[in-house]
Amino acid sequence: MKCIRYLAKVKFVYLALAISTLLLAISARSLFTLPTNSRVSALATEKTLFTTPTGEVYEWSDVKIGAGGFVTGIVIHPKAADIIYARTDVGGLFRWNSTNQAWTQLLRGDNVPHEVSSNIESVAIAPSDPNILYAATGAYTKTDEKGVTPGTLLKSGDRGNTWQILNLKLPMGGNEHWRWTAERLAVDPNNSNIVYFASRLNGLWRSFDGGQEWSQVSTSMVPVGEPHPEVSQRAGVTYVVFDPSSGTTDSKTKVIYAGVSGQGIYRTTDAGTTWQVLSGGPERDLVPQQGVVTSKGDLITTFYKQEKDPRGAVWKFNRAGWQDITPEKGKNYSAVAVDPNKPDTFFVVTYPMSPNGIYRSDNGGANWIRLNNSLDKLPWWPDWSFWTISGGIAVSPFHPGQVWLTNGIGVWKTEDGYAQTVKWSATVNGIEETVTFDAVSTPNGASLISAIADFDGFRHDSLDSFPTKTNSNGAFMTTNSIAYSSGNPNFVVSVGANHHDPKVMRAGFSKDNARTWQNFPSIEKKTHPDDLVFGNVAVSATDTQNIVWQPSNGKPPYFTKDGGTTWKQITFFGQKEIGSNIHTHLWNRQQALAADSIKGGTFYIYHHEKGLFLSTHDGGETWQIVNKSIPTGIWDGANVKTAPGIAGEVWVSLKEKGIYRSSNFGNDFVKVAQVDEAQALAFGKAAAGVSHSTVFIQGKVNSQSGVFRSTDLGKTWIKVAKYPKGYFGEPRVLVGDMNVFGRVFMGTSGNGFIYGQPSISVH
Repeated sequence: MKCIRYLAKVKFVYLALAISTLLLAISARSLFTLPTNSRVSALATEKTLFTTPTGEVYEWSDVKIGAGGFVTGIVIHPKAADIIYARTDVGGLFRWNSTNQAWTQLLRGDNVPHEVSSNIESVAIAPSDPNILYAATGAYTKTDEKGVTPGTLLKSGDRGNTWQILNLKLPMGGNEHWRWTAERLAVDPNNSNIVYFASRLNGLWRSFDGGQEWSQVSTSMVPVGEPHPEVSQRAGVTYVVFDPSSGTTDSKTKVIYAGVSGQGIYRTTDAGTTWQVLSGGPERDLVPQQGVVTSKGDLITTFYKQEKDPRGAVWKFNRAGWQDITPEKGKNYSAVAVDPNKPDTFFVVTYPMSPNGIYRSDNGGANWIRLNNSLDKLPWWPDWSFWTISGGIAVSPFHPGQVWLTNGIGVWKTEDGYAQTVKWSATVNGIEETVTFDAVSTPNGASLISAIADFDGFRHDSLDSFPTKTNSNGAFMTTNSIAYSSGNPNFVVSVGANHHDPKVMRAGFSKDNARTWQNFPSIEKKTHPDDLVFGNVAVSATDTQNIVWQPSNGKPPYFTKDGGTTWKQITFFGQKEIGSNIHTHLWNRQQALAADSIKGGTFYIYHHEKGLFLSTHDGGETWQIVNKSIPTGIWDGANVKTAPGIAGEVWVSLKEKGIYRSSNFGNDFVKVAQVDEAQALAFGKAAAGVSHSTVFIQGKVNSQSGVFRSTDLGKTWIKVAKYPKGYFGEPRVLVGDMNVFGRVFMGTSGNGFIYGQPSISVH
């Protein structure tokens, strides 16, 4: 899970930049309006079915949250109506379904030959064949000390329903800096066998046989690009775009453009045989961002200079040469689109974007109009939803005035980009792109209360409609852990903070089942320990004032017996032979702490370094090592869970090392038979006539992978999914519903929460 940690660190550095833009512009909210929105009705939901070995049919669906991540680009087919694709930096690739007004995930466990990255570097359609689709996937050009990890290039002949893997293996950075540039993949509009790929590290590549074989364009003709002074990740060749109006030679389009970081725009006029840099135009130290070619053959391209020196630009190139058409100086520009039916009408967007950073020209760039925008956003989306990183913009060839826009929180659409006030509506049903950390299901309360990166989490009053608010009412927070008192399920605790500035905390409790929240008194009084942040939290089964908090960054745990007014560090973990490195890092999904579900003041901790299992029976004051037999080394992905309603029943899942169960408060553990691997573990409502909870795991049982359910405490298992709703990534969270038998929630690393349940009630 190192990639999740780096994923989040990279992804949200630029979100912080966008938030700073918000802070600068917060006094200018009159730039656009935020209409009241009460979208709480059930939404069109795509479901998948799985038949268990016992004949039950499990139905799997998304928990509706509504995007929540960076949609980096959008592509509309120029000749076939309503074929639209959206790519994301962590959540996969989506196709628009105009019938039910929803997006469909195209990368699933049942339609790719093997698991691939959900970080999409680029997507390309074939203008001459609406069924052909290409996708480049891969998170980072360099992932660790081992060096470069190649990405994967995919091709579909049926609009993404099925895929084949092509043999181009180059480093790809779908979650790196510059992931918002234009499409690096491009298909010749006159010959679908001609495909180009603009790489970050290895220059420009092409195929003449539909992607089966590839060769590099000589770097003496198209160079690999210069590094940027502000970031270590390279942009390389940022885009490729064809000029369909230029004619053909040997059935290949004559004119092609390629943007090269720090070296300008390159062009071929002989279908790729030779290339030359276009001189006399923009400064060479700019980074080309996106480029489009009008039906008249004009190239419109945007440029980024530096964050600290935002002297980006917009330029037009045609037979007359270069022309600077920048709408406003002193800004960086990225997203650009041309109206296919109005070749002199362009839209451009600044990077990062803001409500006053979207422009339209109706006369070829001679004059620009700054759009006056209003937002129809999701109820829980923050006010900075239009002050964020910008992705792509595209104009429909078939619906006059319809414009699509993507940014750091999702997809927007307007039906009239020419109106005096342009109304942008959130259009994200089917796209889920949050990174999950934890969740609980409370008996006789909410079936799901979630904890996620960036947006804190939600009390999900409905699983099939968007929430109306976050637990922090719009604050930018990452919540690591959430728990409830089993003796009083209305009392819920959670811990989190702004991961850019951990001193800004949202950690506290709710007395009404997560409907309202208040911070711990120590935070309000500014007496909170500096190192008590993120990590895991648990609350006593019998005393809501008694809470144990295991912080992140290798710090020792604390406890409180006065509801968080004061916190006492547990010095027991300062001993050299024990150590405090229990929860190593914010982004590691380690659930090392739990409270016993019956016995008050009893808490458990798994210590990964030495395989120690520790417990306290006096609310955290004194601790004992009760077991030394549990495997070591699981520092990212261990789960300590206590069985509801059974004192001393505690289970520990340890990924590829299996599951260990204790029925005597951790004094003795036995390895659960048949379970080869357990990535996640949960308890849920008991089956009818059964006195103990149902157990769920995601992992491997008897050499079979999937999600499994047991109603006899692990003696036998039933497989309820192989790939839940097609998801093939590692789970970060598993939660059994405490109110509905058989229902289980799985939290993902970029697609929010998925839930499965028997399609017919089982008793």
